[in-house]
Amino acid sequence: MMQRNNLLCNGLSLKSLAETVLNFPLDKSLVLRCSNWDAENLTEDQVIYAARDAQISVALFLRLLGYPFSRNSPLEENSDVVSWRKVLEKCQDVVDIPFRSKEMSRLGEEVNGEATESLQKPRNKKSKIDVTVPGNPQGKDPRKHKRKPLGVGYSARKSPLYDNCFLHAPDGQPLCTCDRRKAQWYLDKGIGELVSEEPFVVRLQFEPAGRPESPGDYYLMVKENLCVVCGKKDSYIRKNVIPHEYRKHFPIEMKDHNSHDVLLLCTSCHAISNYYDNHLKQQLAKEFEAPIGSEEGLRLLEDPERRQVRSGARALLNAESLPAHRKEELLQALREFYNTDAVTDEMLQEAASLETRISNENYIPHGLKVVHCHSQGGLRSLMQLERRWRQHFLDSMQPKHLPQQWSVDHNHQKLLRKYGEDLPIKLS
Repeated sequence: MMQRNNLLCNGLSLKSLAETVLNFPLDKSLVLRCSNWDAENLTEDQVIYAARDAQISVALFLRLLGYPFSRNSPLEENSDVVSWRKVLEKCQDVVDIPFRSKEMSRLGEEVNGEATESLQKPRNKKSKIDVTVPGNPQGKDPRKHKRKPLGVGYSARKSPLYDNCFLHAPDGQPLCTCDRRKAQWYLDKGIGELVSEEPFVVRLQFEPAGRPESPGDYYLMVKENLCVVCGKKDSYIRKNVIPHEYRKHFPIEMKDHNSHDVLLLCTSCHAISNYYDNHLKQQLAKEFEAPIGSEEGLRLLEDPERRQVRSGARALLNAESLPAHRKEELLQALREFYNTDAVTDEMLQEAASLETRISNENYIPHGLKVVHCHSQGGLRSLMQLERRWRQHFLDSMQPKHLPQQWSVDHNHQKLLRKYGEDLPIKLS
């Protein structure tokens, strides 16, 4: 992904990558994949299957990173050391990173109210419908296995984000652009008057709390309703450049006028952007010891003792043919848990529905911990976090259609002038 954005179009499976990058087809037939891999002696086809997976993985690695490599010529011991060092330098950010299959395959962890991931299919095998097709030896409808295009499952906006209406001060100075509903609100309340229909301009009848510092202010710019990365003009949704899990903990002074960091992306670009966001989140997790999804980062923890008690109670209720000694072991565990000499039917029923998760007193959300660590350095440090996410978006997505005056340092000088570097930081 660091080397070629377009790989996402065909998928990231080893088979897809081998065909796209190396033009080498891999045999991934169901018969071979589901053959007996526990056998003492593997068949020749199984050995070739496993060996090619290993070889192709290495070949893909070398090809994507530009290392001179050919399938037909083995690597020499004294090959180009400089080239190999360059390859290793490119790998610094992905060495020793824990594998997280669910997050990587979903390509979209962020949910911001409009970007909604496809719901995971229920794990209960009974709920799956087995559709058989005559003449298909695998017994499954092949239509059920078609690869979905990238971005499917995201709910696109049904209306434009930018209406490009204008609000003016009483003396006619432009204050900002806004949506039609907000402009209409001033008219309905009788605190604004309509200046023109096209463009829709409302002049306020009171002195606003603030005015733009220059005619080139970001909030005065007319903005197009298109994907800021590829320019696509339909199926777009909002993208929080600074993810909500961090922004929501910012001090109130940094939350005002943050529409600068809400941009439009098409569904495909949104999915890719979220994929790259996961890389930066992992870096922040490592730098500030703010784990994502590990035990220290979970609000609720599974209590092994309570789980064992619940399991034992259910076994006693449902398994009539339990051996006597096993039944006694389970009853003893219940007596110890409830600190009693006798286990009643009511106690057994209660134990069978026992809540096994307990509150984790040490839980600190990843986003809060990262923001808290930055807040120790004051306002400038928090602005560095904001700038880092904005620069990350520019570097990873290379947008070609950003609104005029969009900047990684947006509002920073204004914040420093208004509050100073010694602003007491109160996190939300």
